[in-house]
Amino acid sequence: MKKVFQDKIIALLGAGLLGYYLGLSLFRGIIRDCLLKILPPINNRHLPDMYFGIIGAVVAILLTYLLFNLVVEKKSFKIHQKSYLAVISLLIIVPLMIVGIFRMHAVSLVTKAESTIPTEITIRSNSTGNSLMFKTSSSSAGGVVKSIEVPEQYLADFGKLIRELGLKEVVSGKEQKFDQPYLTMWINYRRTDGKWYSKILSYDQGLFEEWVAGERLAYYKNNELEELLEKLLVDSKNINNYDQARIFNSMTMNERTEKNILAPKDFQVLVNSLKPENVVQQDTEGVARIKAALEDWVPEEETNIYAIELLQKNSPKKVGQNFMAYDQLTHTLMFEGKYYKVDLTKIVEK
Repeated sequence: MKKVFQDKIIALLGAGLLGYYLGLSLFRGIIRDCLLKILPPINNRHLPDMYFGIIGAVVAILLTYLLFNLVVEKKSFKIHQKSYLAVISLLIIVPLMIVGIFRMHAVSLVTKAESTIPTEITIRSNSTGNSLMFKTSSSSAGGVVKSIEVPEQYLADFGKLIRELGLKEVVSGKEQKFDQPYLTMWINYRRTDGKWYSKILSYDQGLFEEWVAGERLAYYKNNELEELLEKLLVDSKNINNYDQARIFNSMTMNERTEKNILAPKDFQVLVNSLKPENVVQQDTEGVARIKAALEDWVPEEETNIYAIELLQKNSPKKVGQNFMAYDQLTHTLMFEGKYYKVDLTKIVEK
């Protein structure tokens, strides 16, 4: 009898370990989908996954207990009916309890993380013409993207307004309203309980969009957040908000050489080029060449197209916030959708 009891304990422990492993591997997808469906519309990018293993372990232990009673100990169901029914009840109740705990933990984690001030917010426009990429291989490219790093003085305001987003509706992922949102925000938060936390919001037509638990899409509204975004977008178009620039072309990208940082006097030449009298009023060859470069990767052999990466004033990271495109062949410069006829030979060939 003692040996049977010992065998039973060993079987249950083994089943628990195996169930935990299977819950985190083979059955992870099934358990995860079930758990996410019971969550409210919250960010699910950083939820704890230990519950997948816990549910697997509990189910495996209880099923093993039933099988051991039936097969090894050969306990009659009629005689031990209460015992069997109790285990079957636990097989239903305990996983449901774990699901409830998971829901509370997940909501608490998201609420706690998003109650802090974001440490970094990056805003990128998804419109055609907001990037200039140079082909570096058959499947890769490098270049510049219009990407706004939210200044530190605005991070607290952004965090507050994101928390105050008003939920309008939650729909299936198949009912997505925007094929390509106007812009996307990547938001990083302070480490909560030692863990990194982030979320992604897209924006278009007055609505903020977020993928949430259960492969659903949540749509929010916040007029103040829209206004703050618009302010930053307007600021990004002002050349006076930049004080440095890096210039490079296809040769620079493919030879992995250092990007040419413009001297202050050369940067001022660049700024002075944006005069009304230099604006190109018609579709010239230079306009066509730059438009083509903005729509597709610049070929490796095309070395006359240059990217001029603009660095925001007082930016400690020296990260590119905006860019210009320049065609040396036709002496055409593009900035914020406007084209200028200007010769920058002395700058680009240094």
